[in-house]
Amino acid sequence: MIRAWLREPLTGFILLGTGLFAVDRCWNGAPVPIGESSHIVVTATQQATLRDTFRAESGRNPTDEEMRSRLERWVQEEMLYREALALNLDRKDLIVHRELTQKMRFLLQDATVLPTPSDAELQQWLDQHMTRYGRPSRLSFDQVFLSRGRRGDHLQADAARIAELLAKAPDAFAGLGDPFPLGPSVQELDPVQLRREFGAAFADAALNLPASIWSAPITSGFGLHFVRITRRSAFQPVPLSEVRAQVLTDYQLDQHARLTQQAIDRLRKKYRVEYEAPPS
Repeated sequence: MIRAWLREPLTGFILLGTGLFAVDRCWNGAPVPIGESSHIVVTATQQATLRDTFRAESGRNPTDEEMRSRLERWVQEEMLYREALALNLDRKDLIVHRELTQKMRFLLQDATVLPTPSDAELQQWLDQHMTRYGRPSRLSFDQVFLSRGRRGDHLQADAARIAELLAKAPDAFAGLGDPFPLGPSVQELDPVQLRREFGAAFADAALNLPASIWSAPITSGFGLHFVRITRRSAFQPVPLSEVRAQVLTDYQLDQHARLTQQAIDRLRKKYRVEYEAPPS
């Protein structure tokens, strides 16, 4: 009798449907029963929030009709939200997933209460991150620039000739090279500006040159540069009183990030994470 029942076509459809249903539930989870989420209460607080929002947007209180419209829109959004949860759309949508994780991070941050740091703590932070706030070192120099695009195959020969001229008359450098946007005398560039204007290789070489003598040609993306350091100023630290507001902000951001990560680490202990082996 059982064998006969299994041979029935309808039985195959039932078993197939049951299997697909089980797979869907394992993959997406069971939906929220609509009956359990069909009761919507528009609280007095929610109504006041809608009224306050309208007032903030328009500068006046809403009319009865406008308030009914706002309430109806809120109810529609609440219904659609609950239906989306019932269909597990929050689990399938990558954008919703990211928004919820970001919201959770914000909640963890908001739950973190930071004590007001003392001046000693801020000074310690400033001492540990002094380069963020002080005046960076700066470099001023003369240069003779040889353009790779203009001189082409003659670049190296021209460089050798100019090296001889600079050795004989170090101060007679004006007009020897090609035009450069910053001119033959460059003033007060910090390391970041040097890298931006000339490239990292040039900046690293220039920062280590001795003062007052012409260097060998330094290569940049533009061509060759003979460089003579005219002034070098060291990094200048600043007192806490001049940068206290910025130090306080940076300190609190760092503390928030540290405490939030600690909260996430505590959450991680609740979960068992497994990594599937990639398909061979």
